[in-house]
Amino acid sequence: MEETPRGDVNDKSSAYRQTPSSDGELSQNVTNFLEHLEELRIRLIRSILFLVGGTIICLFFSGYLLSFINATFTPSETAHLTLLHPTEGFVVRLKVAFVAGLFLTSPLWFGQLWGFISPGLYGKEKRVIMPAIVLSAAAFIIGAAFGYTILPYSVEYFRSFALDNMTVNWSQGKYLDYALRLIIAFGVVFEMPLIVYLMARMGVVTTRQLRKYRRHVIVGLLIASAFITPPDVFTQIVLTVPLIILYETGIIMASIAIRKTKETT
Repeated sequence: MEETPRGDVNDKSSAYRQTPSSDGELSQNVTNFLEHLEELRIRLIRSILFLVGGTIICLFFSGYLLSFINATFTPSETAHLTLLHPTEGFVVRLKVAFVAGLFLTSPLWFGQLWGFISPGLYGKEKRVIMPAIVLSAAAFIIGAAFGYTILPYSVEYFRSFALDNMTVNWSQGKYLDYALRLIIAFGVVFEMPLIVYLMARMGVVTTRQLRKYRRHVIVGLLIASAFITPPDVFTQIVLTVPLIILYETGIIMASIAIRKTKETT
């Protein structure tokens, strides 16, 4: 009978001993992953419920909100906004109520977003969560307000392409899609300085990196503007210029964040 080498027995036994711990670690990782998915599902459901509630509330004021959007036209020009099919009037009011509900409930769903991120942060990083929620909602609303102020100029720009003997009739639904897309786009891009600040505060990026890749970012911003704005050069430029300014503002805020981090440590 052949004698089994002792080294092989030890290797096999050690392998057997490591298997349960490996299986246990794997099952623990799977459990943690499923818990994160469950938390994400719950927070998404809450955010959707907040948004639905905000939309229902704003639906009662949709007429005033629509008049507010149409105020970018003079009263005589507003008469040339038309409804092209039977359901367009209802869809228009539903869209404007949805976007208004999005802004109305922004502190709530920003809170759900930061609440999902916060477990992965250190103690000192969690202290910036509440200010981040408030500033995120404020930046979103300020950006939307800025987009609304740009809207009349973009309307006048596009109307200038009509000939003198032409009557300009725009679909109310198409115009609302354009206006809401522009307003939401500015609301989103105004989050950039805050995001850069928080990333620098958490040590994800440095001011050196932000300055080094400035040219790459500008090209990326031009491409992003082309995707999130209607297909015209005017709106793309109007959106890209504030984006570049906001990026430079983010670099300044990042340097402040890094200095504060060094002071606390």
